[in-house]
Amino acid sequence: MQDEHKHIEPHAFEEVYAVFDRDDHATYHDALDKAKSLDGKFNNDIKQKVRFEAIASVPCFELWLLLHFVNIQAPLHRNDVYTRLNQFLDNYEKGQAGYFSRTCQCLPLATKHAISLAEQFSAYDSIQPYTDIHRLVHQIINLKA
Repeated sequence: MQDEHKHIEPHAFEEVYAVFDRDDHATYHDALDKAKSLDGKFNNDIKQKVRFEAIASVPCFELWLLLHFVNIQAPLHRNDVYTRLNQFLDNYEKGQAGYFSRTCQCLPLATKHAISLAEQFSAYDSIQPYTDIHRLVHQIINLKA
């Protein structure tokens, strides 16, 4: 286990976020467990424990975008998420720039929907919709310049 982490060089940062989605990844649960096992295991160069946190989405990252427009409470396949997302974001393409500016006015609603999902389900559910993206977005927005 020790050799496995030799490439990690925690400098003066406090938190590490691993962002990934469920999709059909066979190692999804292993990734959740790995992030949990690394939490607090390393000190940064100012001797503070480094927090590792998994930011997961089930079934896919795009659920977070969809939550800006509708409240999802039932399992969806990622293809259904894309189809529904296209109703709100014309010609949605994964990785295309500009979605934050197109959705930021709905950020409070998306956060409310994501919190509702987190109260009912967990990242370890393989089918139920779930996302932690709201937590990461909140951290980014509140970064001190």
